[in-house]
Amino acid sequence: MDMHDLGRTPRMTPARGLALYLLAGAAWVFVGDALMAQWLYGAGHTPSPWHMVKGLVFVLLSGLLCWWLLTRMRSAEQQRGALARELAHVVRHAPAGIARVDPHSLVVLWANDRLAGWLELPALALPGRDLRELAPAVDEARAAQLLQALLAGDASHYQGEHVCRPASGGPEVLVLCQASLVPAADGQTAHLVCVLLDMGEIGAARAALAHSQRVLGLALEGSGSGLWDWDLARQRHTYSPSVLRLLRHPDPERVYGQPLLLQRLHPEDRERVQRALEHTIASGAPFEEVARLRRFDDSWCWVQARGQRHLNAAGEPERCSGIVTDLSARRAADERQRLAATVVENTIEGVVVTDAQMQILSVNASFTRLLGYHEDELRGLTPRVFKSGRHDKAFYRAMWDSMNRTGHWQGEIWNRRKDGEIFPERMSLSAVYDAQGAVTHYVCMFTDISEEKQQQERLDFLAHCDPLTGLANRLWFGEQLQDVVQQAARSGELLAVLLLNLDRFKDVNGSWGHAVGDQVLQHISAQVRSALRPGDLIGRLAGDEIAVVARHLRHADGAAAVARNLIGVAARPWLSPDGVAVVVGVSIGICTYPEQADSAQQLLQGAHAAVYGAKARGRGAYCFFTEQMTQDARERLQIEARLRQALALGHLRLHYQPQVNVASGRITGAEALVRWLDPEEGLISPARFIPVAESSGVIGALGDWVLREACRQGRRWRDAGLPELRIAVNVSPRQFHLNDVAGSAAQALAESGFSARCLELELTESALAERPEEARQTLLRLHALGVHIAVDDFGTGYSSLAHLKRFPIDVLKIDQGFIRDIPASGDDMAISAAIIAMGHSLGLQVVAEGVETQAQLDFLRARGCDLYQGWLCSRPLPPEQFEALLGAQPPQRADGAGASDEEAGAPPGQRPRSPAQ
Repeated sequence: MDMHDLGRTPRMTPARGLALYLLAGAAWVFVGDALMAQWLYGAGHTPSPWHMVKGLVFVLLSGLLCWWLLTRMRSAEQQRGALARELAHVVRHAPAGIARVDPHSLVVLWANDRLAGWLELPALALPGRDLRELAPAVDEARAAQLLQALLAGDASHYQGEHVCRPASGGPEVLVLCQASLVPAADGQTAHLVCVLLDMGEIGAARAALAHSQRVLGLALEGSGSGLWDWDLARQRHTYSPSVLRLLRHPDPERVYGQPLLLQRLHPEDRERVQRALEHTIASGAPFEEVARLRRFDDSWCWVQARGQRHLNAAGEPERCSGIVTDLSARRAADERQRLAATVVENTIEGVVVTDAQMQILSVNASFTRLLGYHEDELRGLTPRVFKSGRHDKAFYRAMWDSMNRTGHWQGEIWNRRKDGEIFPERMSLSAVYDAQGAVTHYVCMFTDISEEKQQQERLDFLAHCDPLTGLANRLWFGEQLQDVVQQAARSGELLAVLLLNLDRFKDVNGSWGHAVGDQVLQHISAQVRSALRPGDLIGRLAGDEIAVVARHLRHADGAAAVARNLIGVAARPWLSPDGVAVVVGVSIGICTYPEQADSAQQLLQGAHAAVYGAKARGRGAYCFFTEQMTQDARERLQIEARLRQALALGHLRLHYQPQVNVASGRITGAEALVRWLDPEEGLISPARFIPVAESSGVIGALGDWVLREACRQGRRWRDAGLPELRIAVNVSPRQFHLNDVAGSAAQALAESGFSARCLELELTESALAERPEEARQTLLRLHALGVHIAVDDFGTGYSSLAHLKRFPIDVLKIDQGFIRDIPASGDDMAISAAIIAMGHSLGLQVVAEGVETQAQLDFLRARGCDLYQGWLCSRPLPPEQFEALLGAQPPQRADGAGASDEEAGAPPGQRPRSPAQ
């Protein structure tokens, strides 16, 4: 059968068949019934009409049935013909070459147009041609072997490469021939169906497929995704290479078919993902889950898996497939974005974001806190609502010039809060660009620097001004003075520096405390400032020193006039809150330019030296600088340097002035007095070096040496068998407050082995009045050691019983100024008697200093004074001479004088206090 015969429809139609059947049936009914009647009933008998009708009805009904069957058959035949024609058309125009070939002779029985096209022959010309001539095999021997196996039933199909040779001799076409043996059936002989495929097209298709797969793979890899497939029937899992790279697997071949994704799920995610997969398989719902996977390097990554179920022909779940996407970078970016948003929201700096038209999009919490606006109030507005009005157009023009040039601006700007308050801020404005370089947003960050500005102003103030008085400090005053001197050098101006030193200021601090002292200093500073002329300068150089520069003077007398005016205003009393009037005057040293000094430094030095001259004249005085003052200052510096050297080289000595019991006349103690034996000058008076030691700070080291040496000498005398003596050592106020006197005393006693009850430390009232609570604690430590405490020069300061009762004191010493004029001065006698009585009332010993006459001693004896010292007994002596004097005194009498030295020196009716008291 030829392919052209397929689909032909038979000429017999149902209508024709029905007509023929009805004619034949009707004839059969009429003829048959007549013959049957004659046969049964004899000749001449005719059948009844009923029998005729019955037969015709049967023929009609059966004819209709046949017509319906023929119609169905014809319709089926037409459908088969149409299908056959469509199949023939498809085969004829298939993109592959197709031919029916005789299996034995390999002669072409039929061929389609594709094969005819390759051979450049009409399709009707191919039947009868040998296929081996039209398309010989590339490997004929192997082709013959494979064909024999196919014909023998040893192979299911034949496959080999052949070459189609066009009739025109054109380029040959390499084809892949696949043949199957069709056995004989339905009257047709066995034949081969050969399908020939263009190898070039196959290669191109493979290349296109490879390209598509490569593009798909790159797309998946670029998106961080990979393919997965789960064959449910065979339980085999397949993954694309990108999935294995996602898992960082070193050998992808080893994991073929294994459920890698399920195996490497995080324990917390495994049950959830498995339930979702089971739901997808059961219901067909899409599968989508986010989970964590453990990579083969033991790191964890976040992935998103999506997929769907596929059914087989029977409607049963066959497989699940989908993609898995690496979310690690995305989640990291999201985390960074979330962190950035959190940082922006929680930063202490205000942040505002606008679009390219400067319309506000968002602000953070700090912005709301700093400016008072909420985001909803500002959205759509521009930052112009914050303008303070303090900046001109040039300022904003420069800002936007920087923005347009660099995309950034940073600086200080004044803005306005919602409540109208104008405040300074440090602002940073940056532009945000898209990929094309166009501005998309602006980000502004700012910090309120109000406190910083205030702090800077405070620092500037402190850098130039004294925080207590508001006057210029030493540094700024010096700079201003330098400028003024330079101006005076050019203009020939006469000016003067007046250095004001407060009188009795230490007494104010000691009596009322430093808080009151500060207020008094502020009061005097304000008074002096109010008295200055325009152009004059003022500054505070030290604790109690104020400097003034008087400018535009006509002569030196003008400086004196200014000084007198300042002394007057400084003497105005300051009233305390409780109504107490405190008066503190000033002493003024004056140095003029250019007569006495030609530089700022010399002016200050000269004025400082002149202050000593003013102090020497009495309080509330002024003094002009002289060259002698400079010489005195230089001498003080020389003495300070030589004194330090004397301490190191051992040029200092202690002399001892006896302290005599007034009642018995016996020496019971001694006051240690330092002397300086200089190798060049000889003996230097204490009046020359003690003030220098106190002002320079050497007094601390000097005092410690005196304390150690006195204890060592006392121990030597005790070891020599001399009577027990109490040795008194002076402690200056500066030494008392700057040095650890109690610690020094304890160390000196421990090193020497001297008895603490034989050591007495003498302090002035001013030392106790300054920082009284601190002084009290120090005296308690000394008393705990067993050391006696004496108040020296009593009566010259702010003496009071209430003041003395606060401190653990053992001895009062009457200043020699009250003894010197006895018995000529009735006042001094009254004062001395009062001090003796007051001391005894407090249970204290009383020592009189500077006793030089017998009349003075008789007065003291009559008033019950306990001890005295002075030239009436002896001047201060070196240790050897003091020891000789001590040995020359008469022995103790056996009468009442046999009491101990301490008891003999105790006030009447009083027992001596223990060292701890």
